[in-house]
Amino acid sequence: MKVSKKINIYIVSGFLGSGKTTLLNHLLKQFNKEKNVVIENEFGKINIDATLINGAFENVFELTNGCICCSINNQLLETLSRIVSLENQPDNLFIETTGIADAGEIAANFTSLYISEAFDLKKIITVVDAENLLFYKDSNVEVAKQIVAADCVVINKSTLVKTEIIESIKDFIKSINPYTTIVLSENGSLDPISLATENKQKKLNPFTIYKSENVHKIKTILYETDDVFNVQKLKYELFRHLYLYYHQIYRIKGYVLTKENQVVLVQTVGKSIVIELADNQDKNQGQLVFIGKELELKTIERILKPAVAKTEKPQLV
Repeated sequence: MKVSKKINIYIVSGFLGSGKTTLLNHLLKQFNKEKNVVIENEFGKINIDATLINGAFENVFELTNGCICCSINNQLLETLSRIVSLENQPDNLFIETTGIADAGEIAANFTSLYISEAFDLKKIITVVDAENLLFYKDSNVEVAKQIVAADCVVINKSTLVKTEIIESIKDFIKSINPYTTIVLSENGSLDPISLATENKQKKLNPFTIYKSENVHKIKTILYETDDVFNVQKLKYELFRHLYLYYHQIYRIKGYVLTKENQVVLVQTVGKSIVIELADNQDKNQGQLVFIGKELELKTIERILKPAVAKTEKPQLV
């Protein structure tokens, strides 16, 4: 896998809904004069986030149906081989992990002699959600693991919370990773200077620090439907159930069809809901990915059923 010029690697991690794809889009725009490729990993069967990537890139390689740090590690290595064999070698490879991935486990791949001949791991960037981090950190070990591995932690949506909350988040980050660089961000942006600074992380053996036998307890369910929805009712039902079951439903994302024959993008993080018109998306079926704990398909059907638009029966002549 040896090449004349190494490909720079930037790993973007962060818990569910922290804003990884938004940050990735900012980075791609900032590196728009260079050749970029992207590896997009999603835990479910379909990759909603891949449709949301924009900016300057040559290729997007999708790894689905598993988490990049465990069940599809071999697929990652195969993809890296494909990238090295590209006729036009990229300058940068951006890897966006799943929301539950162990970034250190992924980084360990790039310490092997075979991989390190072709790739240069520049930064592990972990995005945290200022509104939800303090709630998730104690119930999900993945949050701490992502921060421990990070060279740079971006506190996203920082203007939406009080100053004392930001200070508590900083204290938590420093308590488990005193060597990382902490950056505040309003909308997922990251100054390229932060990427150019030298990493302060101690050079420890990645196989003793990063290797983990942790099995993710978070469940992903893909809900596909031919139904059309009343957007206002859908927003109400999602808000109501997220308020009641916020400790179980971490993330909802995907597309649904409306009674006005439109395609809308649905995204939730914590108790926040965004439903907006999806530009350039031609869908003939709704697809929603639910991510959380103890999720069941019948529960999802019950949540969405009241928001299904009633279709009028044809009148008999």
